[in-house]
Amino acid sequence: MSMLVIWATLRMPIHGIAPPSEVHPPVTVAPPMVSRREDLGSYGVTIFGSAGRHRFLTIHPVVEVQGKGNWSGLRTARPAIEAAIENPFMAFPDLARLPDSLAARNQLKTAILQSIAPIMVRAEPGWQVVAIHLQLAVQGRPAE
Repeated sequence: MSMLVIWATLRMPIHGIAPPSEVHPPVTVAPPMVSRREDLGSYGVTIFGSAGRHRFLTIHPVVEVQGKGNWSGLRTARPAIEAAIENPFMAFPDLARLPDSLAARNQLKTAILQSIAPIMVRAEPGWQVVAIHLQLAVQGRPAE
């Protein structure tokens, strides 16, 4: 009987048993989310102050965008963005309130943001507008 066991053992094919290979999908690293600030120029208008004096109001919008991928800047979309900023700015009912009223500034920010967001998304796919910041400056009318 022992001969039979030895004979069977010798006749059995011997294959190395490899551990099952672990199949892992290839690791792809998504580009990280990046935030940028883009200066959108300066816009000015003459307003009447509370004392009835002429003052010059300058609004400097800065947009904050967030996204992935390449950022090529907004050079080609700049004219459309400028028009989209000018329209709500010039159509704003009471620009004289802007320096003193947070609510008025927020209204203007919302109007500008709604106006420029679609243009910026088309100009820079993969990026979205997160916020807009308005920097205001009020100066007295220069002496003539």
